Amino acid sequence: MMKSILSRKVVGLHKALGLAAGAALMFSCESKSKEEMAPNSASAVPVAELTTFLATSTGVKAGDIVYNEAQKSFILEGDVLITAADAQERMAASTGRAAQGEQWRWNYLVSNTYVTNIDYFINADVPADWKTATRASITNWNAVNGTKLFLREVTSSSAADVVVNLGYADENWIARAYLPYSNGRPGNTVTINTKYNYLSASYKEFTMTHEMGHIHGLTHTNQTQGVFITGTPTTDANSVMNATVLPWQGFTTGDIKAVQTIYPQ
Repeated sequence: MMKSILSRKVVGLHKALGLAAGAALMFSCESKSKEEMAPNSASAVPVAELTTFLATSTGVKAGDIVYNEAQKSFILEGDVLITAADAQERMAASTGRAAQGEQWRWNYLVSNTYVTNIDYFINADVPADWKTATRASITNWNAVNGTKLFLREVTSSSAADVVVNLGYADENWIARAYLPYSNGRPGNTVTINTKYNYLSASYKEFTMTHEMGHIHGLTHTNQTQGVFITGTPTTDANSVMNATVLPWQGFTTGDIKAVQTIYPQ
């Protein structure tokens, strides 16, 4: 089976270093939340407590965790979005697991109902080169053998599990994506920051492959978000899930082992 990923951002933790051609870019990802919390209920969300919990459990600095009241989501390093509801569930179920290595997955994974056909819809206003990068990323993930994970593009947003759309922010994130939800659905959105439309095709492909990894549950390899994936390397500097944007050069053996482990065929 062939496969592909999507997403990436210039990381806040890693300050924008200047995106000259050929320079390594830093980025981070977000696992957004659906609007699952009661509207206008800021007091219902223990923001300070959840921020401390997320910082302790993920290794992300508290200063790089922002709560978005409108979305009822926490944003980690500018690109990984976690709903307040998911963060609260995670805190309640926390076991205080310590960091064990580099390849990590989110607490929730995509269920069998969705994982064999995660459907992506690309909005019409997405520039052609980003569409090309998204389609190449789908192919990248579908090319990984030994896993039931399979992605495909659909032509109707109503039939899609994931929508690829655009946004603009004068900030240091390239793209952001949601992580899987507690009900077994994949993350539902990848947002591309049009500020970085000038990036080369290779960087865009790496970015989208990375963000797709978040959609189906992979977190950053150089942090400790979620659950360590048993049997994967303890160091994997060139992993597509590392929070540094690089030219696309294919998956590492650690990337392949990670997805084969969490979604075995």
